[in-house]
Amino acid sequence: MEVSSENDYLEFWKNVAENNPFFTVLVQSQAKDLAEQLSITNDTFSAMSPATTTEWIQNVLKYQSEMAQLWLGSLANTKEATPEPSRDPRFRGDAWNEGVFPFLRMSYEIAANTMVEMADKAGLPAHEQRKFSFYARVAADAMAPSNYPSTNPEVLKLAQETQGQSLVDGFQNVLRDLKKGYITTSDESAFEVGKNLATTPGSVVFRNELVELIQYKPMTDQVNSTPILIVPPCVNKFYIFDINEKKSMVRYLLEHGNSVYIVAWRNPGAELVDYGWDEYILKGIISAFEACSEVDKAEQIHMMSWCNGGTMQLAALSVFPDELNKKVASATFLSSMIDFSDPGGIEVFIDKPQFKVYKNRMKTAKVVPGRDIAQAMAMLHVNESIWNFVVNNYLMGKASRPFDILHWNADTSNLPVAWFSYYIQEMYVANKLMEAGALTLLGRPVDTRNIKVPCYFVAATDDHIVPWKTSYVATALVTGDTEFVLTDGGHVSGTVINHPVKSRRSFLTDGQNDQDADGWKETASKTDGSWWNHWLEWLGENSSDKTRTAPNKLGSKAYPPLADAPGTYVVEQVPQDGRLF
Repeated sequence: MEVSSENDYLEFWKNVAENNPFFTVLVQSQAKDLAEQLSITNDTFSAMSPATTTEWIQNVLKYQSEMAQLWLGSLANTKEATPEPSRDPRFRGDAWNEGVFPFLRMSYEIAANTMVEMADKAGLPAHEQRKFSFYARVAADAMAPSNYPSTNPEVLKLAQETQGQSLVDGFQNVLRDLKKGYITTSDESAFEVGKNLATTPGSVVFRNELVELIQYKPMTDQVNSTPILIVPPCVNKFYIFDINEKKSMVRYLLEHGNSVYIVAWRNPGAELVDYGWDEYILKGIISAFEACSEVDKAEQIHMMSWCNGGTMQLAALSVFPDELNKKVASATFLSSMIDFSDPGGIEVFIDKPQFKVYKNRMKTAKVVPGRDIAQAMAMLHVNESIWNFVVNNYLMGKASRPFDILHWNADTSNLPVAWFSYYIQEMYVANKLMEAGALTLLGRPVDTRNIKVPCYFVAATDDHIVPWKTSYVATALVTGDTEFVLTDGGHVSGTVINHPVKSRRSFLTDGQNDQDADGWKETASKTDGSWWNHWLEWLGENSSDKTRTAPNKLGSKAYPPLADAPGTYVVEQVPQDGRLF
């Protein structure tokens, strides 16, 4: 079809949206909306500068030259010639240096590098450029010869050695995962919540339709009179804080004489589809806080949160009733997005056009399926999180190894449409949490300057979900004294999974607070090990030195134990693919 004008572009994309099988679920009005967005993207490319076109031509010429050299070199090589090994972990096996396979992987590397370089030089507006570069890399990774049985020498060799059994086993793994609806990343039969995950003793002492509150059994005769209430993210299960005895943050806190409570969010099904931020703060955080205060008979409570749990905690503290504010001893935020001006790697999925299209999915599913979120996160590291398991499980027919953190990561949770829409539109897109009074929750304007308690912010150097510099910005948004800690590691490995025993990490503290993020880092002091010990010292400095005899029984008269930890909500089975009705 010849396309020569703006109307022709729109008509062209309308035909694509209406006739392509991928878009057959769209009604006519939705197809028109999608066509308009696709035509806008096409217009963006049509406005490329001559310099960009010149660079693309140079890249094509470079590609042709490198491929010609590769062909000539391959024809001239003798049997004794040894190909240069690849630095790419996908091609490190000896088999990639034998026969035709060096040519296959080197020709792929040339093509993939050219593809990525051209994408990076497209000269698009900043957000569109990052999206284009990201998806170019995803496409390039998908074309790797390692991902296909006929072009992967290790797959062919194993099939020969096993007389084809590896291919049969791989096909069985494919059928299993097609039935489940997701790629198996860990031996799921090796784990069971409450058996070898989330095993720290405790009781559910409060339950409503949204949360359970777990009180853990003390592990010391005397406990600190100021308990710790943990607010985990609602997009994953809480037991990452109690993954096993050797990694458990909950157990570590108990062993050091603390009373510990944790919120267990319910996995949203049909009964919670309309719940938004007001409900999550009122029936989640505030209800849990009040129950914790009554059960523990505490004058004050330390609050600690992680990821979007931290975002909710900050918003909640901004609108906390006065009588509850007085009971907050401190607030800790682990890798929590507060400033959304740089949303990290997930920026490529978040903009008005993409969200507009995704609304169709939410309208049909009634929730934001947990699998959708998991798949998006996996795409950020597509080789490690997707293709690695495709090759191992499907092409080579191997079984996934037991890995507790990967098991937890696959144990997904849905999100209510109302909660998710508010989060994306008001925070990720509009960044209104930064602006005093721009948001209203529980009938009150959200103003982070209302937070006058001491605040402890933890960020991780390699966090691709919450860039550490955006966490540092949060220190200037609250009124209370702040402590900022920058630890080695990623979103999970640097913060929640960082037990002081055998820790190989380090962290930075005590930088100059009047500097920007880079200036703070340059002036900060480095300490080897986990930041957990530093945090406990900080908690001690921001609470009374009082201790009390640990209770013999959990709960109270008003809040008797309802179930043993880890509770019922964490194991409640709710479809994660959106098919709730």
